[in-house]
Formats: sequence, C-alpha cells, structure tokens
Amino acid sequence: MTDIFQIHDTNIFHKRFALSTKYIPENLIARDQQIDDIVNLVRPVLSQGEPKNAMIFGKTGTGKTVVVKYVLTKLNDKMKSEHLNISSVFINCRAVNTTTRIIFEILDVVAPDIKFQRGGLPISEYYNLLWKELNQKQLSIIIVFDEIDHLKDYNILYNLSRAGENHNINIENSIGVIGISNDLFFGEKIEPRIVSSLGCRDFIFPPYDATQLIKILNDRAKIAFQNDVLDDAVIPVCAAYSAQEHGDARKALMILENAGEVAERKKEKKVLEYHVKEGYEMLNIDCLLEMVKTLPLQSKVILYSIIKLIQNKGRITTGEVENKYKEVGSVISCRILGRTSISKLIAELEMIGLINANIEYRGRYGKTRLISSCKESEKIMSILLTDPWFSNIKDHMTSTNLFNFSHKP
Repeated sequence: MTDIFQIHDTNIFHKRFALSTKYIPENLIARDQQIDDIVNLVRPVLSQGEPKNAMIFGKTGTGKTVVVKYVLTKLNDKMKSEHLNISSVFINCRAVNTTTRIIFEILDVVAPDIKFQRGGLPISEYYNLLWKELNQKQLSIIIVFDEIDHLKDYNILYNLSRAGENHNINIENSIGVIGISNDLFFGEKIEPRIVSSLGCRDFIFPPYDATQLIKILNDRAKIAFQNDVLDDAVIPVCAAYSAQEHGDARKALMILENAGEVAERKKEKKVLEYHVKEGYEMLNIDCLLEMVKTLPLQSKVILYSIIKLIQNKGRITTGEVENKYKEVGSVISCRILGRTSISKLIAELEMIGLINANIEYRGRYGKTRLISSCKESEKIMSILLTDPWFSNIKDHMTSTNLFNFSHKP
C-alpha cells in the first residue's frame, strides 16, 4: 500500500510545534523589561504578601500572553520546588466569560478533587464555595483574564479584588488579577468603583522591530527546522514583512511556517525567499480575518458601520461614520463613544490595514478623513456577524432604519 505521507516528506521540518503561538520558549527575546514588570507584580506572594493587580495592553503579536504565561510557569516551578501554597489560573475570556463559568474554572484548578453542582445555584453560593476552598487550603492565587474585554460581567473583578478586604478569605491568603487586552479604551468600559478596587498598574507592550523579530525567528527556527534547510534570506524577509505591519511576532512565525510548508509541498530541499513570498500571500487574507475576530467591540461596531456605508456611497467621511456608529451601537446596546475616541479608532483601523483613508483639506471648512475602501469587506462582514454582540442586528433590518444608508445631515 502506498504511503500517502511520503508525498510531502522532504525533511524540511524537525519540531514544528516551536513555531506555534502556544509554545513558550525557554528564553523570551526582547521582553526583559516586561518580564521584570510581571515578576514584580507577583513576587509578594512568595512571602505571603498580596500580589499587585495589573492591566496589560498591546496590539496582537506583541508578546502579552506569552510573557505572562512564561512568568507564571516559572512561578509554578518555584511553588513546587519550595512547597508554596500558590496557584495560577489562566482564563481565556473569549471562551469563558460568565461569572459562574469563571468560578468553575478557578475551582477546577484550586480544588480539582471536589464535586459540586454546576448550575442552578445562586452566584453567592459559588463564591462562598471558592472562598471556603482557598481558606481550607491556605492558598493564594493569581488569576489571568486574557482578552478581558470579552467578560460579560465586570463585577467579578470587584469581588475577587475585594475578597481579602471583605474578609471572605483569610489574611494570609490573597488573590491577584492580571487582565490582558488589545483594547486601550478598556478602562472606559468598567465602573469607577471597579477600577478603584482593582488599583491596577497599566503596562503597554510595544511592537517588535525587525532586529528583534529576526532574533525571535532564529531562536524558534533552530528547533522547528532541520539543519541547513533555510536560505539566509528567509528569516530577514519574514521579519521585514511582519515589521512593516506593526511588529507582530505571531504573524512573523506564521509566515515562516507557511514558507516551510510551501517548500515542502513543492518537494524542495531548502526554503527559499520566493517560498516566503508565497507563504505571505497565503497568510495575508487569513491574518486579516483573524485580526477582525480579535478587534475590541467598539472597533468592530465602527468597522461594521464603515462597510455598510461604503457599500452604498463609495467614499465617506468620519462624520458619516459617527452617525452610523451611533445607530448600530444603539441597536446592539453597547456604550457609545465620543467623537475623539471614534476618530482614534478609525485611525487604528487604517493603521492595521483594514480600511483606506486619506485626509482631505477643505479650505476654510478645515479637514476631514475620507474613507474610500475596506479590504475583503464581504468576508469581514461575515466574521463581524458571528460576534454575539451583533446577534440582534438582523432582527432590526426591517423594523429600524439601520440598513437605510442615506446620509443624515
């Protein structure tokens, strides 16, 4: 019988998992300061102190999640070697975003041996169960909320951060909260009392530059590929593609993996520069669509409004987008931002390449940004409509003027 896997067996890859975004390398490159910042947040728990709460911001691919996971992995190693009562819980809020499910996730980590009723009880009962387990085990925990802007109820942040002050947990126990988001406006979404209770320190992760990306790719390539299969130009070209699109290390790794896949499919013995170009083209649309999935809600609402207006008018102004954004926002019941915030988000959409916009000067009437196109608008629209926030948009197609695209003066 023919071995169908021999078709692509060109000995390009060695341990391909090293190119995965899930892989946490032994040493993180170009993130020493960020590692130190996160270490300083959690260090107090090593001496039965309270960890500091924090919010970590940065664009996709700037190392936010991998740095936090890296530090917590080292913390867990220290906990085991020194027999410390410390645990960490990582919550992906895109998948787990309700209060009860989050408490279940925490209990599964801190008390995997207990059985409890999963549903049908008041939320206070689940909180009490959590406090009881932490006290009995004399346990301190660090809870990481990745993509924290997808939480359904921000009150859980208040309750967790006030657990000690409210005497829910013993004085020697503590709870630390670390939020991760690419939404710089996240702080505007939550009530001042929650912000005050958290007392967060804010950190912003900058994009990687080309030199840093080359170091990251070289480090991963040593593990991921067979010896001497990468042409000298491959990694610099991968880094250059990513650097010109705002230093996204995740994208650089995907381009490199795609290049290897192209070479493998063509039965080549080496990965060459033209394989990188083909891999980049393959990835470009997929990355664009993935970027849309991870946009903050406010950016999604603005992008939705832009696409709908362009379908009808071609070229539109920021003022028109603002009007349509307010209509869409009122339908899905999201918080309405002011004009300055809207303009900033439009500029961000242009910066990451989702829309084309140019500044036009109108003499004594000042200047305005004219938006003329949106890449892959049909595919983007289909992704936007999968977001639960947009679930009731279709219900208003006929009952409101949401889909009436005439300009409002």
